[in-house]
Amino acid sequence: MENLVPRINGHVGRLNRYLPFSAAHEQIYEEYQTGEDSLELQTVALEYAMLAVSKGARCVVLTGDAGHGKTHLCRRLIECVLGYDPPTSRDLLKSHCDATQLVEHVSDQQHPSLRIHKDFSELDPLAAATLLEKSAERSNEVLVVCANEGRLRAIVQSAAAGAVCFQIISLFERSFSSGLSSEDGSVHIVNLNYQSVSSLRAGGRAGLLRRTLQSWVDDGRRWQGCATCSLVNTCPIRRNRALLAEESLATQRIIRLEELFEAVERLGQVVTIREMLMLVSYLLTGGLQCEDVHKKSASKHNDVGWQYSWAFYNLLFSPPPAMSEDRLYKGIPVLNVFRRLDPGSIASRAVDDSLLNVGGVFPEGQLDLQFRLDSKLVDAAQGLDEFIGNPQTKAERARETEVAARAVRALRRRSIFDDAAAEKSLMARIGFRFGDEFLSVITERLTSPELVRLKNVVVAGFHSIQGLRMPRSEATLHLVDPAFGRASNDAAIIARRISSAHLQLLPARKAWPSGGEIWSICESVDWIDRTVVVRVQERDGRVIDIGLDLLSFECVTRSASGYVSEDFYAQEIRRIRAFLGRLAAQVNGADSEIQLFMDGKVQSVSIDMGVIQVGGS
Repeated sequence: MENLVPRINGHVGRLNRYLPFSAAHEQIYEEYQTGEDSLELQTVALEYAMLAVSKGARCVVLTGDAGHGKTHLCRRLIECVLGYDPPTSRDLLKSHCDATQLVEHVSDQQHPSLRIHKDFSELDPLAAATLLEKSAERSNEVLVVCANEGRLRAIVQSAAAGAVCFQIISLFERSFSSGLSSEDGSVHIVNLNYQSVSSLRAGGRAGLLRRTLQSWVDDGRRWQGCATCSLVNTCPIRRNRALLAEESLATQRIIRLEELFEAVERLGQVVTIREMLMLVSYLLTGGLQCEDVHKKSASKHNDVGWQYSWAFYNLLFSPPPAMSEDRLYKGIPVLNVFRRLDPGSIASRAVDDSLLNVGGVFPEGQLDLQFRLDSKLVDAAQGLDEFIGNPQTKAERARETEVAARAVRALRRRSIFDDAAAEKSLMARIGFRFGDEFLSVITERLTSPELVRLKNVVVAGFHSIQGLRMPRSEATLHLVDPAFGRASNDAAIIARRISSAHLQLLPARKAWPSGGEIWSICESVDWIDRTVVVRVQERDGRVIDIGLDLLSFECVTRSASGYVSEDFYAQEIRRIRAFLGRLAAQVNGADSEIQLFMDGKVQSVSIDMGVIQVGGS
């Protein structure tokens, strides 16, 4: 090691260009990427668009939030459909993608040409609508346009809108109930807001997050420069690479990271590809450049003990020192959601006893578990005993408490990824008591008796949200008359009763009638089921659905115990009560019998020839 000197790894510099708070953050945007630095992720959306073009599509609309890769898809279509090489396709993206010029096939004119507009927000809605209408008149070319949902609605509802615009808006609005991206194969809407960065394809292809990590972390060629750096053993960036690629638990840690991303997406958070790339870059570097590591390691007495703040599992839940929370969470908003799932803030007796009191769960001497308490270097792998000293002043006592608290959070967080002392599932350890049941419905792993029991829990949750106090084993859903809002402590008017046999719990993809159709939304993007659909089958064949994301499902199932925080779940409870009110309104108005819930019992009140009759049920 005597002959080694600090080195600069160009890969670390490239990673930092993906960060929104970096001075050179051009890598975030497709137009400024170079062939050397770009990450070519093959998405299902690209494959779907290519298939649509090959099957004779006339118009392909790419919609979704900024950052999903709409511009990237345009460039890849120029490459994959028209046969251009990457450098030429980048040039064409800048010069020929305002829809004024055709981009023809590189070799012949037998293939359909593409007319691409990479950003409809640059056009006036009238001009954009006119462009869409002209697509019906042109032959042997496909119009590809990019627009977010708000802009798309403004365009198709403008004064210049005609038959094509009407077809697009009708398809878009029906897609939420039909589950189709196209109804006739001529017009397609690829809604990238359904795209998941953590999904695993049925064919076994890794998700977008996993493939990004494989390229940036697993590829040893990108990290060769670190081998001859004198700081290789004290560099937190290099340590993150070891944790995620070199150690025996690396694969498990990546799986846990994917599961956390899945949980975030199932909370209703849309994670774009751009945001995922920014987040992975941040988890690896924490915003540090090689030069920053050199400066921090310059002191012989302080070269170890600061690196824990830049361990990927700490960066995921809290910002490193000297980085503003406001700056970080505005730049990478999804980190705000991860922060709320922080396992470092959740105490578990079984886990904490093993990690904090017994110790020895993790090997000693690991860089990310070294903490400096004044001049003393403490190894958190041995538990908390080493942090307990003999403070003489209030300031020393506060400092000891602060460092010990950081160590506790770090040990809990790392145990999530290493599965150390795990008696509970990941979902339970990040605060979701019924998270495993949610996943079991989505993956269709429940047996019939288990599904029946879970439906009873959901029914009990619906009762509690309406203010009804009924046994948890009640198999009939009682619906409070919407005119009375919710039940009081004393009595409630029951508008309707529905047997649990008429309730279904379905994953989102099974709730759509499209099934395995070639143009289904599930086949148009990297798909993940984000909701459990509660379906009520009416006698006339109609169905009434409500989709419950992870938080809404947790709200309903926790309510089954009789209490849930209405402040915390306020938005979810309002939506669920609106759904239950809609169900109650389906009652037959000709029925002269009134159901009254009183003292834990349902009684029927009817009027027969002017005589009021009361009966129990």
